[in-house]
Amino acid sequence: MATTRLMPIHVSAGKSVLHSLKARMDYYRNGDKTEEGKLLSGYECDPETAEEEFMLSKQEYHNSKWSIRKNEVIAYQIRQSFKPGEITPEKANEIGYELAMRFTKGKYAFIVATHDDTKHIHNHIAFNSVSVDGKSKFKNFFNSSFTLQHLSDLICLENGLSVVEERKNRYKGKAKSKKKALNIKDGKLEFVKDLENKILEGKGKGYVNWAKRFNAKQLSKTILFLQDKGISSFEELKALTDEKNLKMNELKEVMKSKEKQLGENKKLQNAIIDFAKTKPVYDEYKKRKFSKSFYEEHEGELLVYKKAVAVFDESGYKKIPKLNQLRQDYGVILQEKKDAFSEYQQLQKDFKDYLIARKNLEIIYEKEEQQKEKSSKSKTSLLDQNL
Repeated sequence: MATTRLMPIHVSAGKSVLHSLKARMDYYRNGDKTEEGKLLSGYECDPETAEEEFMLSKQEYHNSKWSIRKNEVIAYQIRQSFKPGEITPEKANEIGYELAMRFTKGKYAFIVATHDDTKHIHNHIAFNSVSVDGKSKFKNFFNSSFTLQHLSDLICLENGLSVVEERKNRYKGKAKSKKKALNIKDGKLEFVKDLENKILEGKGKGYVNWAKRFNAKQLSKTILFLQDKGISSFEELKALTDEKNLKMNELKEVMKSKEKQLGENKKLQNAIIDFAKTKPVYDEYKKRKFSKSFYEEHEGELLVYKKAVAVFDESGYKKIPKLNQLRQDYGVILQEKKDAFSEYQQLQKDFKDYLIARKNLEIIYEKEEQQKEKSSKSKTSLLDQNL
């Protein structure tokens, strides 16, 4: 289990940017805390000279700007703290490096300093506020703390560690804990606990075969997905997946229906226009008592007229509808189709996530059933031998 916190670093009072950075880095690099520097790692910089290398990118960035804002963020610190006794300092540093790389997407230089001088092994990750190429600054986006914790949980699960079971919902300004939202019973969601155990049990006998059949990273994502959605059983997941699939099929039928209505509406609009253009020709043809020579001379126009009349007959209208009304109706139907399509697209995205989670759990339970069956056959064989 690891908790995380993202904190901006500003210039200290009475100090320069470089001196402020160095003061922070010196604390992170403290040899008494990092086994004389053995627990230091860096990306796009040497941990021992990180502040100077950070400054090179800043110089390039500031050279392209008119001014520097007051109270500017000069770097960011991520503090990642692990559960006592669950991890080695070396592994903690490795996980911290992975977290920093994923969170910054390799665009910002960083160092990872692992401190093992307390019972809680923890990482101090410092990354530059200016990108490696000196062209942009890191923007502390909305819900960045949630994203950071989510990434940390994911990496912990991928490495067989536990995750935070209960966390205050800070992101919406509410004091309500996730315990209620996730339907956690006796301090932990039993369903998730069961799945976590299935990851860890893979470390024993048969782990190699298990690893070949299933991607542990995908399973970790599935567990976090279940937590986020508050799903407490495989049956609930199946029901939700089926429900979304049914809704998608209903929306597809709605879209088909709207498309058909649009086609019929457009057909009527075209028929009205054709009718208006050719009606005078037909009236003249009728006035001439359906003259053969007149027909031969205006055959094309008379055929268009006849086709337009046929469209009106098929439509069921007792009188020719107004063109403006049809155009208004067309706009309404088109918007309804767009709304249905928008809902379908969002549902399709959600359905994909639910379906992946369902397929992953089916693999887990299939493996479990196979193990039970194998164990049962083994016991039967042993019984036969004793008889």
